[in-house]
Amino acid sequence: MKKIMSLFVLAAFILPSCIMTQAPIQGSLYNDVKVPAQINLPQAGGKMVEGTATAMGIVGVVIGDCSYETALKNATEKAGAKELKNIVVDHHVKNILFVYAEYTTIVRGVAVK
Repeated sequence: MKKIMSLFVLAAFILPSCIMTQAPIQGSLYNDVKVPAQINLPQAGGKMVEGTATAMGIVGVVIGDCSYETALKNATEKAGAKELKNIVVDHHVKNILFVYAEYTTIVRGVAVK
């Protein structure tokens, strides 16, 4: 009985440490994929800026903020703009042996001051 209980406790610690990421294709050893998400096409001329927001996980502990809002805020702050037009959103997903994972939201757009 002690061996079975020890096995359950060990599994409870090991299984949650596997980190899965959302990507159109999954590699079992290594995953490094860029994924398009959405495009907003109201036309505006000007300089394109880029903002990113990243979350990463190591052995089941996940930290960071990979939200669209954070990436958009990062882009507008870099450009000193109030908003962006022609917004394109992409994601970059990296996973190594399901132990290390990184998920980045990338926002590109034309800065409007």
